Amino acid sequence: MASNERPRTVFVTGASRGIGKEIALTLAAAGHHVALTARSVSGGLPYGGSSTTDDLAGVVLPGSLDEVAEQCRAFGVRAVPIAMDLTDPASIESAARSAIDELGNIDTFIANAIYQGPGINDRFENLSIDLLRTVIEADAIGPMISLKVLMPSLINSGRGIFINVTSGTATLVPRAPVGRGGWGVAYAMAKGSAHRIAGVINAEYSDSGVRAYNLNPGHVTTDAMRERAKRTGVEPTGQSAEIPAKAAAWIIAGSQEARALAGQEVIARDVVGNFNL
Repeated sequence: MASNERPRTVFVTGASRGIGKEIALTLAAAGHHVALTARSVSGGLPYGGSSTTDDLAGVVLPGSLDEVAEQCRAFGVRAVPIAMDLTDPASIESAARSAIDELGNIDTFIANAIYQGPGINDRFENLSIDLLRTVIEADAIGPMISLKVLMPSLINSGRGIFINVTSGTATLVPRAPVGRGGWGVAYAMAKGSAHRIAGVINAEYSDSGVRAYNLNPGHVTTDAMRERAKRTGVEPTGQSAEIPAKAAAWIIAGSQEARALAGQEVIARDVVGNFNL
């Protein structure tokens, strides 16, 4: 961390594994304090799957918030694990309030968590409206609930940052249906809705010192993908979660180039390549 850069207090959702975990560790290594969320602090909850027919549903994936928090503390920062359920609005609000209670003024919010369960990648014919509503409310309304709690803190800090971890599904047209390289309509609708938040927040709050971004992580290899690979014998595709983590740290560091992209979509791979991160 540069000598003139004060440590931040960062709220990272979905931090027990994958992109969220890597972002938390990267920021902790840079000297920032972190509040971390996932469904369970100690882990052990079964994976919800991605469709009503997903044979991976029920599998317990590795990793826990307690483990990630301990790894973060090794860098000499404060790290607070907080349980949060994206399908429970009261839990989302409580988690944000707990982060403020534990760390004080939260100046950075990274919305990385997504709903994991039936409906994400079900085809239209198999998708109930109830499941569609669950996915959209978790992935798009969830971050808004957090922002409602955190925004006064972001403003009061004088250097607030909101980063929504977006997806290509928010803006791209699939070349094939789900199961053959595409994705489900519920996930596309949810990520598309969440994708619209950052630009509007940046327009409304930039005069208050708040910067907002969509961070596109690219195709990242997940623990679920690795578990599927074990069962199928096919190597998982994707890039390391270190790439979006480095891009998130670059946004937060606040160079002139990073500030110029406020309100826009930041492509993690491009940032890492262009700035030799």
